[in-house]
Amino acid sequence: MDKKTLRKKAYKYYEQMSDDIYLNRNKEILEYIVNDERFLNSKKVALYYPIKKEINLLSLMVLFPNKEYFFPRMEGNTLSFRKVTDILELEDAKFNLKEPKKTSKIEENIDIYYVPCLLTSGEFRIGYGKGFYDNYFKNHQGFKVGIVHKKLKNVHAKIDEHDIPMDYIIWGVKLCMMRLY
Repeated sequence: MDKKTLRKKAYKYYEQMSDDIYLNRNKEILEYIVNDERFLNSKKVALYYPIKKEINLLSLMVLFPNKEYFFPRMEGNTLSFRKVTDILELEDAKFNLKEPKKTSKIEENIDIYYVPCLLTSGEFRIGYGKGFYDNYFKNHQGFKVGIVHKKLKNVHAKIDEHDIPMDYIIWGVKLCMMRLY
């Protein structure tokens, strides 16, 4: 199926998802992350500001205040990741996002990236179609963890040569993930 059609199905799924299911998936994924050695050993962590019913990982900043956190900021057709010490530092941006101020420090060497996935096809993330994360990861290293809802994982989609694979994907089933390394 083409990505445009799959995205429409994902949007519909988000609209119909109950708050209970959403909250349970958030809890399961956070429970997995806070016990994951790769996260626990990381000092520099990239998060995202959740939109629609993307999994919300923001509580990691409160639970693990000793880590440094970085959020994406749109820069042309790619992203930069900028340091954020408090969610209140984020400002309104395009697509109903919140992002760091332009004056926030850019970080190029991040240990682990948590990347929102609208859907996944194998190890590949399918996002909203703008290519921001793919463009960023062409030139940056770091461990990439895709975060997706169970019903939106591993759909059959045509993968393009510009698509960048995740290192692993967590999909919201307690302690269940796809290891890709």
